[in-house]
Amino acid sequence: MTGKTIFDSKLEAYYQDAIYFGTLIEEYFNNCIQAFVTQDVKQAKELIKADKKNDEMQLALEEKSIRLLALQSPVASDLRKIVTSIKIFANLERIGDYAKHLAKLTVKTNRALFPEFVEPVASMAQQASAMIRDSITAYINDDEILALDTAKKDNEIDKLKKSIIAKLIMLQPKNDVEMKQVYRYISIAKDLERLGDHITTICEWVVFASRGEILDLGHLVNSDEEEVT
Repeated sequence: MTGKTIFDSKLEAYYQDAIYFGTLIEEYFNNCIQAFVTQDVKQAKELIKADKKNDEMQLALEEKSIRLLALQSPVASDLRKIVTSIKIFANLERIGDYAKHLAKLTVKTNRALFPEFVEPVASMAQQASAMIRDSITAYINDDEILALDTAKKDNEIDKLKKSIIAKLIMLQPKNDVEMKQVYRYISIAKDLERLGDHITTICEWVVFASRGEILDLGHLVNSDEEEVT
């Protein structure tokens, strides 16, 4: 087997691991959503512990990335894809962290208080989940168009966060228990909004792998919205 063929084989295995990591984070996030919606405290506690696997896999993939860069001489397109992968790994790990925080808040949340906010938060989380899936699909297929379309959906996440928080601050908590519950919902909404930002960053790196330049997709999307309004 020639040196180039060996490198191609290593690169293919590397990309398969990267795809698996993206799928793992998407599944982990969905499980955290499910635990929140059903108020499954036992599952939430198990998911909190399971986040360690996400962290370990990110580190392992970063080490593989460094070895590929240090021991091989990838062509420009492969080099961009490896650099893109490293950036995506970091953002996926952060998404996992926000999902873990959702699991932690699930353990503390009292569903008897302000239950009307469960469905809006779940809806926001499900839209974020779809964005995670689409961003990973864009990475797998080098699909710049899908990456751009996915980044645009972050505006909807932002609007949902503002709507939820606006309703929460209109509440009049009667005691510290109710106040803490309001803060938990606000924290979840903010976490999901930040998670959307990380997905947008993943999309930016997918575009980089394709074009060789980094675009501020958040800025571009907001500019498009301003032109329409």
